[in-house]
Amino acid sequence: MSRSDRRRRQNRADRAGRPAAPPPLPQAAEPLVYRGMTVPYVTAYSAEVSEATSDPDLVLRPYPDGSRRLVFLNERPGERDHGVLWGRMRSARGEGVPAFASLHTGRQKEIVEAAGCQICAGPGELWLTPATVWKEYLAVRGAGAPFETSDPPVCRTCLPTATSQCPNMRGHGWVVLAAKTWTITGVRGYVADPERGLFGDDTNVALPGARNHDPAKLALTLAKGLVVTLNSITAHTDPARVRGLGQRRELPPPPAPPPPPAPSVVTAYVVRIPNPRTGD
Repeated sequence: MSRSDRRRRQNRADRAGRPAAPPPLPQAAEPLVYRGMTVPYVTAYSAEVSEATSDPDLVLRPYPDGSRRLVFLNERPGERDHGVLWGRMRSARGEGVPAFASLHTGRQKEIVEAAGCQICAGPGELWLTPATVWKEYLAVRGAGAPFETSDPPVCRTCLPTATSQCPNMRGHGWVVLAAKTWTITGVRGYVADPERGLFGDDTNVALPGARNHDPAKLALTLAKGLVVTLNSITAHTDPARVRGLGQRRELPPPPAPPPPPAPSVVTAYVVRIPNPRTGD
């Protein structure tokens, strides 16, 4: 088989959803402890937490076709990834006190992309969720439906830490999910009203190639985390019955973003976001 034939076969396999190799894991994270509790690698600290939707450089930019797109006036490399704009968050792990209920945007994204453990940043091995969340999923979606989560996996070593430190899991139990396949299908973020520029509460928004993808909605989204969809899943209370995360599948690559308007059009059409999102 020639090199070109092999390349065509590889491209066909990729389009068919062949498992993809994850990006490399971050360097081993130094364990941090606060008042006797291990602080997960993805947890945000008080020195990092900010209102991402109130960034003064965040604007809505109209286009000639009537659509609007959320942009930073001084957009930096890497701030638009997976076809969506990402909220800015300072990186200062260990400064201040941990905000256990908040995930750091950059570290959550980094760990999900690498299929790493949310606590130690090593290789992830198990999808873990509170029993209350699983029961609600069964009641609303029914057994066998895809399961969406923005929580990165954990490794088996960190499983006891995760289940003992989370108040919900400690008080109401937990389950480990065995998935046949899993895919990064969306982001968790805030969607701007195209007319008023106000943000609602955070929600899941589908990425290009995923089910229910809405390009106009994604263009108005400020992302704060990746969302994973688990498929063909069963729930277990015994982690020994779960072999691993399942096979990873990739969505088709997103299309190239539209070119920015000419500078004179930017000046004429930029509409600043008037207020931060509601809620919190």
